[in-house]
Amino acid sequence: MIRAIVNGDDFGKSAGITRAITECFERRILTGTTLMVNMPYADEAVKVAHEYGFEEAVGLHLNLTSGVPLTDGIKKFRRFCRKNGHFNAEFEQHTASRLMITGEESEALRTEIEAQIRKYLDYGLSARHLDSHHHVHTDRSVMKVLMPLLKKYDIRSVRLSRNLFRKINPVKKLYKDIFNRNLRKNIPVTSDYFGSYADLKTAAEIIEPGRVVEIMLHPMYDDNNRLTDSGIVPIEEVEGLLESLKAERQAYYLL
Repeated sequence: MIRAIVNGDDFGKSAGITRAITECFERRILTGTTLMVNMPYADEAVKVAHEYGFEEAVGLHLNLTSGVPLTDGIKKFRRFCRKNGHFNAEFEQHTASRLMITGEESEALRTEIEAQIRKYLDYGLSARHLDSHHHVHTDRSVMKVLMPLLKKYDIRSVRLSRNLFRKINPVKKLYKDIFNRNLRKNIPVTSDYFGSYADLKTAAEIIEPGRVVEIMLHPMYDDNNRLTDSGIVPIEEVEGLLESLKAERQAYYLL
């Protein structure tokens, strides 16, 4: 038997996604979700989490690629934001900037990340878990800024870089292995494996019995109002795979 953390990403991104994640909690599919504190429906999402009783399972979905930043300093850097002040995801599209940015950019990034962590904590949420939109926390340029803040604000658990796969470019695998090793040295709680539903479906056999695997879902409704993962996979298919693997549901805050 394996232990499965099943997380719903993008909580608070939109009304529809917030509703889909809530339904997944009601159906006991998810063990956790992570909140995009800079998005328009963040306040409503927190209210819903309290109303439906899963507020203890809400972590932070650090967001540096979508919507509007909480701070002004980062808006002047075209690597991060458009002229209208919205995130542009530009830095995430280039390997060089994912590895290294200037000192000024790092300081602006630190201010924005700290603002998002503080807003998460100001909501009174207790999970103290962090992952990120588009996996930006696994980029070297972001993690160098983020690591001291994780310690400062006592973030207890952090998502690994994806390591649930059959095949991957050797250079990427080396980077991910180094990142995960360093993360485990500094953060009290991580899973043993992390991947998407598709990763679990194709590579479940590499998970050793008793190990903890985090599965990332993106609950949303498709055009026919069916609950899905990423608008493609019916949620019943996800439920079926977890049941076939006899996966014991787990949550980060219980590890």
